[in-house]
Amino acid sequence: MKTILIPVDFSNHVTSTYKYAIRMAGCINDTRLFFLHSYNDQLLIPDSGLNSGFDNDAYMNMQLIEEFKLLAENNMKQLKVEVENYLENNQLKNFVVNTSVTGGDPGWEITSVCKNIKPDFIVMGTQGEGKKGILEGSMAKKIMNKVMIPVIAIPLGTKTPDELKIMYTCNNKEKDYSKIKLLMKLFENIPTKIFAVHFHFEANSTDDITEINQIKESFSSERIKKLIHFSLVDTNDKDNALEAFVSHNRINAIAFITHKTNIFKSLFKNQITKHDFFKLGWPMIALHE
Repeated sequence: MKTILIPVDFSNHVTSTYKYAIRMAGCINDTRLFFLHSYNDQLLIPDSGLNSGFDNDAYMNMQLIEEFKLLAENNMKQLKVEVENYLENNQLKNFVVNTSVTGGDPGWEITSVCKNIKPDFIVMGTQGEGKKGILEGSMAKKIMNKVMIPVIAIPLGTKTPDELKIMYTCNNKEKDYSKIKLLMKLFENIPTKIFAVHFHFEANSTDDITEINQIKESFSSERIKKLIHFSLVDTNDKDNALEAFVSHNRINAIAFITHKTNIFKSLFKNQITKHDFFKLGWPMIALHE
């Protein structure tokens, strides 16, 4: 059974996130949707200046934490009913829904749950109650750098595609083959095309041509079936080159390899950064190096 971990904060974004996860799983194999929410369970005791006030402050904070817990549990119950109704209404019988509500740091809890349930990948939103992109915060960096599974980040308002068209950004010839294979395996149950591209910003592209041709030879049967396309884009204008490639090929997802020391370190020799991907506004698939 395939398992998808979906961290949630109960914002309006959660609906598009779980619908996207369901679409990515497909309707063939049995799949478990595991929803996780972490609430703040830290005592925040103000300095009352009086020893006698400590117990009262601690008691009031414990009451507040208990309210957080009860609210989170109630929200999760409602979410589970919503998801199960969606599955039933769409006659999707190959899914089961599990939930977990826990106190603690969300980043730590997500990595801990990954060790316990061993999900195939994580689907999470890039904007929540705090109006801050998941990928822009320390939590996502922890997740992408520590977990050994793909993380799919869904921007607010993303619609589920009929066909997934992934732009895979080649930047590591030793690992590109295995990562492309991984993408094909992850989304084998839905219509998927992969557009493997290397953006070259220097005058001499001979080495890049050789590398891209070597990878192409490894996917000869997939290229015949038009499941994968390879491109080398030689340009000095990265912004227009990215936008033109995405527009021309009707890309609706972007995949890249993360790095332990810095998520986007060494991508395209540091000439394309996370900000360039964010500007494109499409779901991002982070693959562990």
